[in-house]
Amino acid sequence: MPETKGRLASTLMGEIAAERPGNATGRVDFAGISALSSRPAGYAVAAKCLQVQAEAERADPSLASSARTTLHPDAWPWFQGALGEIEVGRLLDALGPEWFVRHSVPIGANTKDVDHLVVGPAGVFAINTKHHAGASVWVGDHVLRVNNANTSHLRAAIRDGHDVARRLAEKVGFPVPVRSVIAVLDARSLTDRRAPHDGAVAVVDARSLASWLRAQTTPLGSAHLDLVKLAAEEPGTWHVDRHAAETFRVMQRFERLVARVRSEPARSSRPGVSKTARTPRHEPQRRPSSSRGRGALRAWIEAAVIIGAVLVFRAFANQPCDPLAMCLAPPLYAAWKPLLIVLAVAVVVRAVILTARRRRR
Repeated sequence: MPETKGRLASTLMGEIAAERPGNATGRVDFAGISALSSRPAGYAVAAKCLQVQAEAERADPSLASSARTTLHPDAWPWFQGALGEIEVGRLLDALGPEWFVRHSVPIGANTKDVDHLVVGPAGVFAINTKHHAGASVWVGDHVLRVNNANTSHLRAAIRDGHDVARRLAEKVGFPVPVRSVIAVLDARSLTDRRAPHDGAVAVVDARSLASWLRAQTTPLGSAHLDLVKLAAEEPGTWHVDRHAAETFRVMQRFERLVARVRSEPARSSRPGVSKTARTPRHEPQRRPSSSRGRGALRAWIEAAVIIGAVLVFRAFANQPCDPLAMCLAPPLYAAWKPLLIVLAVAVVVRAVILTARRRRR
């Protein structure tokens, strides 16, 4: 078996070198392998977050000051997604050296990526992180719902698994079973209504992901798994862009953004969020938007409408009884006057409180 394993490995490495365009010398692309292996968890979504935030700041320079940054609503899902992938990457570190783990693996022309690719004694896994902090997640046979809203998470995970299996099989020359996994991070509840061991996609609480992976089984032997690892670390297995795995210090810039956003506790974070960029715990963060400002304005408009209606009612009550229906206004106003006064005072107090809270934030 060791001799067979060695021959298979040598054959595979020879095919990899021969297939590389322009690689007449047959040398392995060690720079590409190093770039792929050093690609951090959350890289792709962090880069997108930085791009969206930069565009928003160009359109509205007030989002960024010398001391802090207000995260634009369009950058919010990318921000949370990056934090989720970073945390799941940290959790996967517990698997140990016998496991091969790559993060943010770029696919094709670098138009998509696999959040986490894992190869180990238990098999091959394509893991998709979903950071639904504080949400209720429900899984059925054909749909995954977040707070009762249907998502495309299952279909996307199936596509990722098929893509990974196809690319690996083309490289190693034998079928590679790949398990598609959705790692749900920090959900309030996770309910899977499918039958046990049913479904093409495993939906797992991210906090239990490492132990779940260790408990799985695979029909592939150790020799075949070693070949899969060799193919998985080769950049040509995944993408055609030789620069796709380069990181350009994206994560350093993203960490600075996290620190600047979290330094603004009122608009950009909720109580309990860690202030340290390197150890995010992914507590649900307050979505930065102008909704609180609109809420205060709406309260003042409501107060004006209610007070105006009371004044109009009082004016009608003071008019002569002509027509006859006007004669009902004075007794009704007299009966409702205390309630109307309380209502007017209440709406004004509510508007004042909302305005004060907004100014404090």
